[in-house]
Amino acid sequence: MAKRIQAFGFVALSILATAACANPTSIDGEQGAEGTPPPAADNGAGTTVATGFGPSVGGSTGSGGAAGAAGAGGEAGAPSGGGATGTGGAPTTTPGLEGSWAFEDLGEATTKDGSGHAHHGSLVGTGVSLTKSGKVGAAASFSGGDGRISISSATNLDFTSSATIELWVKLSSTSTGAIVARQGSSGDGVRIRTSAGNVQVAFTRPGGSAMVTSDPNVLTNAWTHVAVVNDGSSLKLYLNGKLHRTESGGQLGNVSGNLYVGKSGTDAALNGYVDELKWWSLARSATEICSDAGGTWTNGECAL
Repeated sequence: MAKRIQAFGFVALSILATAACANPTSIDGEQGAEGTPPPAADNGAGTTVATGFGPSVGGSTGSGGAAGAAGAGGEAGAPSGGGATGTGGAPTTTPGLEGSWAFEDLGEATTKDGSGHAHHGSLVGTGVSLTKSGKVGAAASFSGGDGRISISSATNLDFTSSATIELWVKLSSTSTGAIVARQGSSGDGVRIRTSAGNVQVAFTRPGGSAMVTSDPNVLTNAWTHVAVVNDGSSLKLYLNGKLHRTESGGQLGNVSGNLYVGKSGTDAALNGYVDELKWWSLARSATEICSDAGGTWTNGECAL
């Protein structure tokens, strides 16, 4: 009888051992479905990790993405994608402002146009440079040589119905010199020059001219804001935001030549500085001119 019991126990242990071999444990320690072990996890970026019915294993980190969380089926985290490349917006422009040169490009052979119209200037010749000693930041410096800043001719630099030119000027001497000029080959053009410290302005066409000249010595070795406004009927000269003189205007139209700062044609070169040059194709108001000169318009007058 004892031998029968011993044989029965041996058979039972054999059955249990066989069952254990037929049903291995899954990778997380619990039995897989139908006794089949789950496939090994693929460690490739962004791939799926398969498991049995037991608790799954978290997915591997996707390419560029965060590590996948332990979820059903063990799917790996999706790779993160980079954002779309942005495109540059159109340059910001101000209505009527066709050119604006602050002369801040120290050490460069060009000076940028800040109006958004890309009328960049080139420093040409000797005796011209950009210096830190500007009214606002840097400025264009001229020492009486043949140096000038050249800005290529463009149709939106023409004055066809009205015009405003604004700039800051400081003289090193009161000798004659061109400040700003644009002149064509047939007698058409616009020019601002100085002699004996005055300001001379001329708009010319083959059939005539509109001109205004200031008192002597209004330009000195201190910064002076000069503004010229031609609305087609009147030509006004403002100094430091205040109306200095008015003459008959007009003589506006297309000009074929380049715009020059500091020297033009046969005119002598300026001996001094120019800063914050603005070229408008409209007539700026007295209030706006006053503000640009750093003043406040009060009771019909510009107070500095």
